[in-house]
Amino acid sequence: MTKRTLQVLITLSLVSASSFAAQERVIRFQNQVRVGYDSNIYQTPDGDGSGYIAEIINLSAKLNFSTRTDMLLYWQPEFQYRFDADPEFLTYQDLYARLNHAISQRLFLTLSDTFRYQQKEGQTGPSLSEYDATYFQNNLMGALDYMLDEVSNIKVGAGYDFRIWDDTNYGEVEGNNFDQIVGNAGYYRQLKPNKTTVMAAVNYSVLDYDGNRGGYDATSLFVGADQNFNPSLSGFGRIGVSMMNVDGENTSSDSTTPYLQGGLEYTTSGRTLLTGTVGYQPYRSENSAYNAQDRFNVGVGARHDLTAKISLTAQLNYILSLYEGSYEANSGFNAPDVKDNYLTAGVRCAYQVNRNNFIEAGYLFRTRSADTTADVDWDSNRVDLGWRLRL
Repeated sequence: MTKRTLQVLITLSLVSASSFAAQERVIRFQNQVRVGYDSNIYQTPDGDGSGYIAEIINLSAKLNFSTRTDMLLYWQPEFQYRFDADPEFLTYQDLYARLNHAISQRLFLTLSDTFRYQQKEGQTGPSLSEYDATYFQNNLMGALDYMLDEVSNIKVGAGYDFRIWDDTNYGEVEGNNFDQIVGNAGYYRQLKPNKTTVMAAVNYSVLDYDGNRGGYDATSLFVGADQNFNPSLSGFGRIGVSMMNVDGENTSSDSTTPYLQGGLEYTTSGRTLLTGTVGYQPYRSENSAYNAQDRFNVGVGARHDLTAKISLTAQLNYILSLYEGSYEANSGFNAPDVKDNYLTAGVRCAYQVNRNNFIEAGYLFRTRSADTTADVDWDSNRVDLGWRLRL
């Protein structure tokens, strides 16, 4: 058993045991059953379609151990049967746990762990088997927040993240399994209580792939602000610079790029919510020929209650991955500069039959295009009709 697998088992055991020690529990359960059709079940240029049946369970709990300690748990298993696919039956898992503890009146500790067993999304490369594109990933994070005075505080944090692929050849032999260590520190100060907060911070990340493929380390320095413009509009912004060193099998390169993060949330009325995010930063590679990427992302979301019983949600996400030739993993490949585009757009409507039951319908469009000689472009359309039980 690997050390990384052992870490996951220990984390899951601690999460399970802690739920019995809580003095107060608030538990919520939700079950969704969806019947639908996906026009490109493997996310490949061939575009093989299949009907499917999916069951998605959401179980969340808020556990209060004392006035100083609480925990949030979230578990979402998904079971999917595909009529014309190989394999026909798939299972996915999402598990999240967060512990908050007030060490003193000034010092606060947060520990979180995110475990995922999922299928690769967006950039499915030609070297990855379309029949076995699943992986499990675990991200363990810790942070300390110290209040200097009534208007300022400092935050420091660290984390360990790793991914292991089901496909042994893709994961171990080709070196796509990875380990990543991150650290961050920041200073925050309120200029106007409950209205304006400014900050300055540094993020550091080092990632290593299995074998002798290499990896990268990146340092981002940035400043920013959180602003409540009025009761209906709030936002945040971060701007700075990122310095990255990418090591390939026999190469090494340095780059300096902008760092950008921002977001807005606007409540137009009691029935409508609009959100938007934008970002540009160094990121791990989703392509086996490279060890890193510069990632630009934009997201837009909306929710509107048409009536007291009918709600409509919509979302659009776009990711532009910029792969420089100097980021290549193997110097013998002579990797070119590549722009890889991935876009998703979806809409979902829910009708509340009664207090606990909902009928839903959804549509999701996904497309990928890249300026490479290999044929990797594809798109898909997914539709579904479902029933949701909420307790």
